Formats: sequence, C-alpha cells, structure tokens
Amino acid sequence: MALILLFGCWSPGPALGNSLAADPDPVKAEATALYNLGAVQGARGNWQGARCSYGAAARIQPDLILARSSRALAAMELGELAVAEETLRRLIRRHPLFADARAALTALLWRRGLQGEAESHWAASAGLDDRYADARWLLATRQWPPGPVQDLQQFLASRTS
Repeated sequence: MALILLFGCWSPGPALGNSLAADPDPVKAEATALYNLGAVQGARGNWQGARCSYGAAARIQPDLILARSSRALAAMELGELAVAEETLRRLIRRHPLFADARAALTALLWRRGLQGEAESHWAASAGLDDRYADARWLLATRQWPPGPVQDLQQFLASRTS
C-alpha cells in the first residue's frame, strides 16, 4: 500500500487501488477502508488521525457523507469549531434530511451558546432519527467523539430544566 503525506494527513497513493482490485468497486472499497480506519483511530482517542482518515475517505468518495460528518465531529473534538460548523452547514444545505449533521450542528451551536438555532436543528434531527438522543448509541454505535456527545447531552438536559 502506498501512502503519501498530504496537509499533515496520510492519504492513499495510486498503488492502493491495485491492492483492492478484487473488489467490484475499488474506489468505494478504498473509501470504506479509510472510513473504518478513522473509526479505529477515534476509538483509540486519536482524533487528529481520525479527522485525516475521514477526510481522505470523503475526498476519494465525495458522496460518502457520513465521512464528511465524522470529519466535522473529529474537528469539533479537536476544538476546530469554525471548520466543523462550515462542513456541517454545507452538508445540511446539500442533504437537509441528514440527521447526523443536524444533530452534530445542534451540539456545536449549543457549545457556542446559540440555543435558539440549536433548538431548530434539533427539532429537524429528532424528527428524522430519534437515536441521536441516546448517548450510548452515539458513543458505541455511531462512534461520535466524547466532546460532541457531552455537548448534545447538555443541550438535551437544558431543554428539560
């Protein structure tokens, strides 16, 4: 497997496609492998590596919107709120029914103190997929970073007080 360093992140080089030749769609296989690598890196607390892997997956397969959302979540965990917000807003503009991006933006807006706008994104997100209210699901299944999960849980707790 050939890897090149691009903007401080490892990216697959041209030879990686050859190693996936048995897959009917090597581009999707490559993107999936990078997405899964990001999940492993995040599970180990390496959010910088996860952000890079998710970003590489999204560059290889632009329609893999979960990779873009995961990259934004990793950026949130790293304190890169402006980058995360721009990515999430762009995702929501292009995919208004994408609950993950709306829930993530809810957490980010709550962190920034923008309760009203957070409420509106949460209403859309909860109407699309109510699992986002479950912190255990976010951490274990969806594999969100702990910071955004905590922000979303604080937002939800503020709504009941």
